[in-house]
Amino acid sequence: MMNVVRQLCCVCALSAPLAFAGNNLLQNPGFEFHSFINHREGKAVSHTGNTVAFWRHGDYGDVTVIRESHASTAKRPPYSVHNLVSIRPGKKIWQFIPLPSVGLAHGDAVELAVGGWQSAADALQVSVVLLKLDSEDGTWKPSDFGYADTREFPRHARGEFVAACRHDQTAAEVGAVELHLRDIVVEGRFHQDNVSRSEDMNTIALQVEIANVSADAEVLAWAPCLARAGQGPERITGVVPSLRPMNPVFRHLPRTIQKLWKGEAIHIVLMGSSIDRGSANPPMYLYDEDPQSPTFKQPLSERLFEADKVGRPDLAGYYGWWQHYFSYAGRLRLELMRRFNLPVEKICLNFMACDGSCIGEATSGLAEYCSLSIPPSPGENGYQQGGDWKTLHPELFSRPGGHGPDLVIYGSGANEKTDTPDEIAPLEASIRWIQRHYPQTEFLFCMFQNRGGYTPNPGDLQALALRYQIPFMDYGKLGDDVTRWCNRYSLVPSDGHPQAAAHDLWFHVLSQAFECWDPTPSGVVQLRLPERIHPNTIGWEGEIRTYHGDSPRLNGNMAVLEDTALNCWASCVGKTLKAFVNGETAVGSVRTGVSSRNIRNSTFRWGRGRLGDRQILELVGEEAKLTAIDLKVVNGRRFYPSSHPALEHAGLAKEEWSSAWGAPYGEDVLVVPVGQTVELTAAATDFSIAYVDHAEGGTLTVLVDGQEQLRIATNVPFADQAGNQHFMENRQGIRGLPFGLHTVRLAAEGNPVRLLGIYTYDTRANLQQERRVAGLAAAGETIVFEPPFRARPVILCSDGLQAPPANIRPESVTFAGQAGSFLAIGE
Repeated sequence: MMNVVRQLCCVCALSAPLAFAGNNLLQNPGFEFHSFINHREGKAVSHTGNTVAFWRHGDYGDVTVIRESHASTAKRPPYSVHNLVSIRPGKKIWQFIPLPSVGLAHGDAVELAVGGWQSAADALQVSVVLLKLDSEDGTWKPSDFGYADTREFPRHARGEFVAACRHDQTAAEVGAVELHLRDIVVEGRFHQDNVSRSEDMNTIALQVEIANVSADAEVLAWAPCLARAGQGPERITGVVPSLRPMNPVFRHLPRTIQKLWKGEAIHIVLMGSSIDRGSANPPMYLYDEDPQSPTFKQPLSERLFEADKVGRPDLAGYYGWWQHYFSYAGRLRLELMRRFNLPVEKICLNFMACDGSCIGEATSGLAEYCSLSIPPSPGENGYQQGGDWKTLHPELFSRPGGHGPDLVIYGSGANEKTDTPDEIAPLEASIRWIQRHYPQTEFLFCMFQNRGGYTPNPGDLQALALRYQIPFMDYGKLGDDVTRWCNRYSLVPSDGHPQAAAHDLWFHVLSQAFECWDPTPSGVVQLRLPERIHPNTIGWEGEIRTYHGDSPRLNGNMAVLEDTALNCWASCVGKTLKAFVNGETAVGSVRTGVSSRNIRNSTFRWGRGRLGDRQILELVGEEAKLTAIDLKVVNGRRFYPSSHPALEHAGLAKEEWSSAWGAPYGEDVLVVPVGQTVELTAAATDFSIAYVDHAEGGTLTVLVDGQEQLRIATNVPFADQAGNQHFMENRQGIRGLPFGLHTVRLAAEGNPVRLLGIYTYDTRANLQQERRVAGLAAAGETIVFEPPFRARPVILCSDGLQAPPANIRPESVTFAGQAGSFLAIGE
């Protein structure tokens, strides 16, 4: 039961200057704020607003913050307080303070001082509330309340935080007052095992509240100070500086914040797993949270969200299940509505997060989720079944820029296990894919961790945060730190899925990215398509080609990749399935039971291939069979089949040939005898030579710009796991050339070789290193490039001017044809 402590008010003369001897544990004790009234409504108002950075409130308009220069001289104090907050009757403003954020421990004592003005006695109330995690003796079953779940659970981690102890104070005087609460002990005690106990007091946070508890009185508050006992001010003489800096993360989300200020609709995509969409054990029910109720902490509703039970009819249709409502992202939507005075139709919260899912397999669904192609559904995107996007979010579909995502939030990576320890590659690739298709999208990282060791990829996102200038909100550290002061199972039960209070803690960290105050710093635009961190990203960030079970590209339990990355689905008998690539055991998670294509859950994903080389997937299990496969095609790829006119040769003969693998590299085979060559000049950074292995195949030699790059035997069959040998398509890559024109020359040694074609790639991360030289030239004129290009540049000509490839060098070009203009492009 909640222990309510009332303390006598200490009313002090406001004019006496006294020294302060401690540090303020509150963030933003000066009530700094940013008013978006001028930007949204066109009014010349910046000196007042209805939200205060790092302080929460109920509805928009519950509080009004005003600069002290605009406050009534009869009500403001004689000393400087920066800003004052007016609180409407029956409303409050509060700050949530996790113990680790301020270095408090169980047994420590704190005190609170708040200055204010009230038009009636006992109208202004200040409080310090100790917040604990739920824990009571015994176990319970949802089925005892008529629900479908028959499992038995400890009686902890149910619902929201519990007020373990509350300390309140008011003042009998009318007018200016000071309220002090002293010697408040942070009580706490707990056990370490996975047993719930009523004697445990899992206190992990404080909450400071400033309220107007009257029916109609006017209340102002200023200069609050929470300090360790004995270190607070005896009297308030101004704002006590905070021990906790305010980090302006909002400057790293300039487009999203501006839209929120203006009141425009935004589309948020939530990436992640079951943890992000609020799946938990037991499920996140709506509980009775009234400690005075005889049904306290008993569930009130099973799974489907019921807006009337939380007094929010406006939310009907916008939340599918209770877990979406109680999740950290569901809480964020409500906070954005309150903080920026927006109706729910202005914030599309699109749950791509899914049970068992990870980014590697969910790359198959990026196009569908970013485009809102999937109708509203609880299981698919967190909305009520049967809705219509254009009705739910009409402004998104009427805006000129389209309804693509404005913000993508990355949460839990618990299931990634894609190419570990190279999980950063699919993560980075998903960002780059979205940046290519939706250049204005911003990103925000706030990864879940359970006791600091749940998954390795938060370190990957920290690296991406540095490279791409994406803000990283470190819930993982706070979530780990608080377990010093509680039974960790009361925060996150043994199954690893956080319950509602843990989601609230997670939301607390995430929401700080949206705290705004003046003076507004210059925005920091996130970097679009910078240099890649990991080489495997190239394979993951391309477009998808999907092949289903009836496609000739699926050879039973095997398939040849397009390039280097795949996502696949397969059927088998039993639960044992192994994956091999190129005959070697493939690193990664193989899942049975996902036999049909699902854009968020797959059987196996992999992306560690070397660009340009042949990659063969093989699944081994009883009656294993591929039912569908998504193959990534690297951006900037072009294929020159052996019949292409750009391939120069002396009229070499074609050979009749039939592929057993769906002709992944084309169907045209050109026989290159000993003593003959095939040559291609093309612009690229990488090449891949496609050929057919044959029992009597010779050795293929490849020169690039006169330098030997490959020498390949073409008589080597592929041996599958059953021992069968396949003379089939093959290819080898030539990597890491500077962008420009390169001449590839192929020849055969010993015996003829069978050429399928040549792939070219432009794998530059961006065009930042691209160099351009433009000018006018006449036929026969030689233009010298100083300094030289790294490779022969691509020369574009107009007006009859010509630049034959044979005349182009890294350091110069000699033109032919007629006088005209040119543009040289290279590095």
